[in-house]
Amino acid sequence: MAHDAAGSGTTMTETDTGSDAEVPRRKLPIGIQTFRIIREEGYYYVDKTAHVRRLIDQGTHYFLSRPRRFGKSLLLDTVKELFEGAEPLFRGLAVHDGWDWSVRHPVVRLSFGSGNFKDPDYLAANLLLFDMRRFKAWWFETGTPTFLIDTLVEQGIGSLALERMTADDVLLSAFDVGAIGAEALLFQTGYLTIEAEEHRGGETVYRLGYPNREVRQGLNGSLLTRLAEDPSRAVGHADRLYDLLQAGDFDGLEELLKAFFAGIPYQWHVHNDIADYEGYYASVFYALFAAAGLDLTVEDSTSRGRVDLTVRLDDRVCLFEFKVVESAPASGASARPTAAMTQLRERGYADKYRASGGPVHLIAVEFSKQTRNVAAFETASA
Repeated sequence: MAHDAAGSGTTMTETDTGSDAEVPRRKLPIGIQTFRIIREEGYYYVDKTAHVRRLIDQGTHYFLSRPRRFGKSLLLDTVKELFEGAEPLFRGLAVHDGWDWSVRHPVVRLSFGSGNFKDPDYLAANLLLFDMRRFKAWWFETGTPTFLIDTLVEQGIGSLALERMTADDVLLSAFDVGAIGAEALLFQTGYLTIEAEEHRGGETVYRLGYPNREVRQGLNGSLLTRLAEDPSRAVGHADRLYDLLQAGDFDGLEELLKAFFAGIPYQWHVHNDIADYEGYYASVFYALFAAAGLDLTVEDSTSRGRVDLTVRLDDRVCLFEFKVVESAPASGASARPTAAMTQLRERGYADKYRASGGPVHLIAVEFSKQTRNVAAFETASA
């Protein structure tokens, strides 16, 4: 007897006597929280739709108190698909024959995974997106916890470090708020997610990354505001930065960067040790670019090394190399090639992008520890 399993395209075969059964092996849905993917791509699925129907028929409000990673998100996604009338996904499942598929319901889904719900403006901002019939970053603009940003600053973790974080199971499952690592905090609040996993000597190590560009832009915007201590100024610089790069105005870019670093209050440096950390200047630089919503690659690998930062905008590619020097060049000193530009040229970092057809720019930036600003800014076409 042949049987097609619930629209999945997988055929289960058994003999007429029922003595033998041959069932094709499916994939295990490890880490998958989307009902549609599980059903359409042939994963194993334990039918819980009879329980879902009973919940719908017998009550109105439910609190699901199970721990993390116990399937709450998948259950909610299943309910969403059911109310939206995704009938093909439920063929062969318990709920299918008794459900009225001619009726479809709009589903509003709010996440309580992060945000300050003691603030009445937070919920209002979330509801605003439905009133306006369009999505914007309301959740980030009103929900980034001050505690998170303060923790990153206090631990000396800049924007660049967020691009290459790794962690193991023990670190990611930590719940001690008083001693929680930045990796666990960012992961548990949803600002970083698992991009890949590696097995090393019997241990599993996870590489973390932003779930999307919106989160990267929002988090770096919050860090930028924390550094500059002037939200309107930080936003204005990010917007101006985008326009300058799009126009290829590198003189204007140099002026903008110097103005931005000059505007970071002296008191901030006095009362914070983060400026003493390696990579501080490049990290602030990166936060400004990420807050502008640009397409960035940190430590972009080439055959001859890694360029500090690659920025893509339309068909234009900008390769940035950063160096930190003790002091700015003396006034009137003769111009010299910067060490950063020498490295960009000698290692041929631009070769990787020559076939793209668009302009490729080399941009060398040196920062002075003494002046806490851009000491040298050199550009060249590759």
